[in-house]
Amino acid sequence: METRAADGAPLPRLEAAGFAIDLARDTLLDANGRAVELRPQAWQVLRYLALHAGRLISKEELLDAVWPGVVVTDDSLVQAVGDLRRALGEAGRSVVKTVPRRGYLLVAAQVAPAASETAVASGTVRWRRPMMLGLALIVLVAVALGWHRWADQRGAAPAVGGPFSVAVLPFRDPQRSADGEALGRGIAADLVAELARSPDLRVLSAQSSLQFTGGGGTPLTEIARRLRSRYLVDGTVRRNGEQLRLAVELLDSESGQVIWSNSQTLTADGFGAAQLALVGRIAGTLQSRLRQTEERRALALPPKTLDVFVLTERGRVSMQRYDAAGMREARVLLAQALQIDAGYAPAWAYLGMTNTVDAGLRLTGEWTTARLPEVLVQVNRAIALQSDLPIAYVALSQAQALARNHDAALAAAQRCMELSPNDADCFYILGKAQLDIGQVSAAVQNLAQAMDRNPLAPAYLPAFYATALWADGRLTDAVRVADQCLALAPTFWRCRQDRLAALVELARLPEAREEAARLMAALPAITTRQFNSVFADSAAALRDRRRAAAVQAGIPVGRD
Repeated sequence: METRAADGAPLPRLEAAGFAIDLARDTLLDANGRAVELRPQAWQVLRYLALHAGRLISKEELLDAVWPGVVVTDDSLVQAVGDLRRALGEAGRSVVKTVPRRGYLLVAAQVAPAASETAVASGTVRWRRPMMLGLALIVLVAVALGWHRWADQRGAAPAVGGPFSVAVLPFRDPQRSADGEALGRGIAADLVAELARSPDLRVLSAQSSLQFTGGGGTPLTEIARRLRSRYLVDGTVRRNGEQLRLAVELLDSESGQVIWSNSQTLTADGFGAAQLALVGRIAGTLQSRLRQTEERRALALPPKTLDVFVLTERGRVSMQRYDAAGMREARVLLAQALQIDAGYAPAWAYLGMTNTVDAGLRLTGEWTTARLPEVLVQVNRAIALQSDLPIAYVALSQAQALARNHDAALAAAQRCMELSPNDADCFYILGKAQLDIGQVSAAVQNLAQAMDRNPLAPAYLPAFYATALWADGRLTDAVRVADQCLALAPTFWRCRQDRLAALVELARLPEAREEAARLMAALPAITTRQFNSVFADSAAALRDRRRAAAVQAGIPVGRD
């Protein structure tokens, strides 16, 4: 079926290096007229470049056009352009040109609009510049409207967020030592966790904000735009033995002004009090309320040494690589931290989480579901040492869900939200627990909140959100979010499961079968069991829907 411009005019057909870009049919054709398969994001990049062929397009314009209303890293664009160039073969780089530090440009010759094969063959129809400008304007207006509609649904402008939005950047070590950088990330992550205890702050997840460096190459205004956060916390940290020199600034991204700054020298046992003072000042400046501050003075136990803090932070970062090497490295680092200080609760929590993730994703083969009792001992040790540590309840909920103790998983997730009502991880784990037991509407809402606070999240978050959207019958949205997930992690099998299930129910069976073929090529042993094993008995209807979709797409039937 042909696509036309808003005014009914046919869209153009362009040629480049023997390939034809048929915008009317949303197809890239090779020299023999065969369709070239492209991932959705790669095609959208090509389509936008083709609509503006010969004009330099900035990275920012492409990101806004291809991912409207979604904050993604430059890596997603680079990957889409790479896919596109590979599809174009040897001529890829000459057709899709990179202009360093400025953007991309498509070199293509326009032949005729693809209104009809007769018109193309005769050459009687010509593409005129005024039409091209009009179409470009329509595209830009549509993108802008979509962006503002997306922002209005969340009650905040996408550029800088609402009045209570704050992101904490990784604190920089002027000496750029490995330990200093780990300390900077760890202190920033702790500040995020403490600020999230406020019920009326919109606090960006550390997974997103720690991808930037305030003193690095990205301007603070651009960081704020990408994170949709008005206020930024930035700073430096310098270690001298067991002492830290800490300097912190709170910045307003709209005005570019430093609202206040603070510097102090700390030791490990002064971490807790200094952290609470910083959190109180940040929240107070933003006219926000804090919970349980006095209680936390008694509960939070500092690490015995700065080395314990550094080892724990390095272990957390290694775990979040989500690969076998990362899991092994995290276990070693966290074990070293606990050997020095067996009473440091965060190290126990991250150790339990590492082993749960390893068992669930079967990354190393060293931890399986048979060892979940050991995991629960580790996580419960963290809770016994610090009963108000939110990340420990995230770890507990994950472990209980993997053990199929769904009520216990939900209770742990609810406790996380009670302790930290604005924590992206707590929104995520609660949404996941609700999804597992069939509380679909609540799951969609909480996973959407997690996505809002973690705009640069790893692939697992959009994967679960796509599942929730599918469960809620929002099938087109489920495909869109699954595509976002695949843009982040093309080999992540769960994203393809979500996409497949939604495509089947949208009656797009050929596409669903293509996804099934990709899944079976990547996972030869996959059966329908992998499609429904996450759901509890209370969500039997979802389990049956998921299984039926897998069967229709051609996935082999497995024993439930």
